[in-house]
Amino acid sequence: MIFNIVFHRDDSDIDEDKAFEEELMRQRKLIDDAIKADKKRLETAAAEAKAKAEKEKKEKEEKEKKEKEEKKKKEEILKQQQSAATSIEGMEEYKKYYAKIEYYKTKIKPMMKEDTFRKQCFNAKMIINRTITQLQSDHKIVYEKYEFLKNHILNIKQQSNEAFEFLLNHLSKVFLAQVKQEIHATAFAAYFLARFACLMCSAIPEFLDYLMGRLLKRCQYLIPKYHDDDPTLSADEIRSRLRYNYSNKEKKILETFLEHSENQKCYIMFYSALCQTVPDPGQPENPFPIKYAWIWLARICNMPPREVTPILVLGCLEVSAIRLLEAYPHQTPKLFRLIRETICSMYPITDNQDNLSSIKQLEMFLDEYFQTGVPKCIPETLPPSVK
Repeated sequence: MIFNIVFHRDDSDIDEDKAFEEELMRQRKLIDDAIKADKKRLETAAAEAKAKAEKEKKEKEEKEKKEKEEKKKKEEILKQQQSAATSIEGMEEYKKYYAKIEYYKTKIKPMMKEDTFRKQCFNAKMIINRTITQLQSDHKIVYEKYEFLKNHILNIKQQSNEAFEFLLNHLSKVFLAQVKQEIHATAFAAYFLARFACLMCSAIPEFLDYLMGRLLKRCQYLIPKYHDDDPTLSADEIRSRLRYNYSNKEKKILETFLEHSENQKCYIMFYSALCQTVPDPGQPENPFPIKYAWIWLARICNMPPREVTPILVLGCLEVSAIRLLEAYPHQTPKLFRLIRETICSMYPITDNQDNLSSIKQLEMFLDEYFQTGVPKCIPETLPPSVK
């Protein structure tokens, strides 16, 4: 006998299966939600940790930056205090150059009491006097006069080293007197006088010490040294140390601020012209290159400005701005911007406003450069219509 057994599921069994599936799905969803929540928590924790790390890094960097800025500020304040009236580095350089002048005073000058030596020097120095007055803007003439004087001085050296030293000292004095006279009359003279000095210093290195020793003595602003940090000095004593000349020797009347500053500007312009001189092809390198103009400009801008400062800075830029930009294309515009936007407003004005014109001229010089990209320096030669 065959039995056909049929199992029938009632409604309760179907409901249980359905409930089981729903419970299973609910459990899976809880697990999935838990996984998602855990993942989100980990991501949030990681993000918070990253943000915290970045915040701490930023705070550390800002703290280090602030500490660095404060340290720099303190160093700048200390430097300014130390150089309020004198550049320490500049003074050391001056002493180095002036050692040659001291040598001359102690070793060579006393020999002038000897008739033979004095006569030898007198005849030789007359040739120097005459030759210096013959210098002109023509490069050919400058080179001819340089060659002539170089040979003259070196020939004397073969006869007497003491007479050689005498002539170098004399040449520096006569030449700087010519610098003051020529540049005061026509500013472009700074260029050909500097070219002559460049050639002479290259051929006779000893002349550089005499020239710079005498120049920095005549123009203390080239150190720079203002002499106004000693309360025991009177106003006239400070003027004397700053090389104010007498406009009336008999009455002992010193030149005015304007007369003094214009004379000192001549030396600044010569110095700047010397630094920016580029020798002609085949000639020796400039032993006093453009970096020295940059150093002087940086030194005087790092010191508290005086009434005379804008006149001197203008004199430097009118001659050397083009070469400064060529040599230091990134730093120079920044320095010019600093002078125009910060330092110019700090220049003290004299009681009778004698320096106001120079401040305005300096501002105009820099404004024109920023507008055109080209500084309007003094031409190296006079225009044909003026010659």
